Amino acid sequence: MQNAAPVQLSQVRDFGQIISTTFVFLRQEWRPLFRALAVICLPPAIIAGFFVGKTVGDIQSMSFGGSTTDPMWMFTGMMNQLLPLALGYLLMLAAFLLMVAVTYEYIRAYHLGEHHGMTPGDLWKRVVGQLGSYLGIGFLSTLLMAVGLVLCILPGFYVMTVLGLAMVAHAMERTGATGSMGRSNNLVRDRFWETLGLILVIGIIQTFITGILMAPFSIVSMVVSFNSTFGAIQSGAQPELPAWMAIYTAFTTALQMALSMLTYPIVGVALALKYFTLVEEKEGVGLRQRMEGFDQA
Repeated sequence: MQNAAPVQLSQVRDFGQIISTTFVFLRQEWRPLFRALAVICLPPAIIAGFFVGKTVGDIQSMSFGGSTTDPMWMFTGMMNQLLPLALGYLLMLAAFLLMVAVTYEYIRAYHLGEHHGMTPGDLWKRVVGQLGSYLGIGFLSTLLMAVGLVLCILPGFYVMTVLGLAMVAHAMERTGATGSMGRSNNLVRDRFWETLGLILVIGIIQTFITGILMAPFSIVSMVVSFNSTFGAIQSGAQPELPAWMAIYTAFTTALQMALSMLTYPIVGVALALKYFTLVEEKEGVGLRQRMEGFDQA
């Protein structure tokens, strides 16, 4: 079957075209992009998922176990879980930062025509130099969203939307953390509702795909918990989870983290296409470059 023409990023697209072109792009570029995500992002993501999942599993076992009547035992058990839980969440944040940087740096390389033959090592060299800016954008955006959510849920959604293109703006324009946030705000300001709609829909699509893949494992967890509780009610004993449940929870959490990493490009590519659409609508950069190319020819 003949391959489709390469995706032209600098182009105005409507809502439906952005969604469909996202999957066309991923179908064409999945090998180098997903290989880089697997090599760079999956190791810390899987380790983070294991730490968090194992801790959650141990806490569930303590909650179901017969020793919960001893408050000091419960307190000591909870305190012993703080270190692996904190380590797990730190690794999770690192994996998320790498995931975002890898995705957008690959899109930048594609836009500049520098992606041909790109290896994970080549992409890693690009990512390392930009991690500070991506970290700054992530930290400041999260802080502003948290403040907005504390005040009211609507300001939180507003911040999430107007800063939704900051990562891709930095990838394409190298404007740094605050410059990229300002650039995103300027692009989205009069396209707020359509941008919010895209963020929500593409987020739902990613969550749905991940949820479908995780459904069998979630069903097993629910069945085991239900059987443990129902059996304890019938026997009059304290509910207790099987000994293997903590390891199983660690495994499923690590798997969920891995799937989240591998499905994130759906969100990243869609936001990148929205960025290029707004830039073309307001500035016509791609059209101007194509006209200059015709003049030179």
